[in-house]
Amino acid sequence: MQFLKKIVLFTTSILPVSALLFLSSCAPKNSCDSLVCKNGGTCAADFCNCPTGFDGPECQNKITDRYIGTYAGFTDPRDGQPHHRDTVDVYLSQNPMTMSVIRRRQSDVTFTGVIQNSNNTIVVNDIIDSNRRTVVNITLRAPTSVNPEKVLTLNLVSYLDGKKVSELEFNGPSIDN
Repeated sequence: MQFLKKIVLFTTSILPVSALLFLSSCAPKNSCDSLVCKNGGTCAADFCNCPTGFDGPECQNKITDRYIGTYAGFTDPRDGQPHHRDTVDVYLSQNPMTMSVIRRRQSDVTFTGVIQNSNNTIVVNDIIDSNRRTVVNITLRAPTSVNPEKVLTLNLVSYLDGKKVSELEFNGPSIDN
């Protein structure tokens, strides 16, 4: 009988402790305890909410880094003139998402715009100089695992009194690594 009492006592004392350990090991973990969000990001629902200008699982990537660089290619004036070699530089002009783009062949004109990260474009407001309006479209193909090369396309269309007077397109890959 004493042996039976020891078994009952042992079972009643070990069973609750074992059940508690088992159930606590199955409890959902809060990954925000181990997730470190960088650059001012905040963790919520197991993901980092990144501030403007950063992305990545831990907000570790500065978005502008994928745009900055020097691109070498050809400019097509689209008006019958021959293609010519050209170089375009893209650099950060204001933090966190404002970039400047300059063609070395026409270094007196700098285009400044805001990055639209969702479609890899730098949006430049139309440039209006008296009756002349220039529409600027800049698109960057960002590197991917399939195609590691980043390529910049710059398209300028000028209108005078509402009529298209010139169009120019630059297309070239990054020469930076």
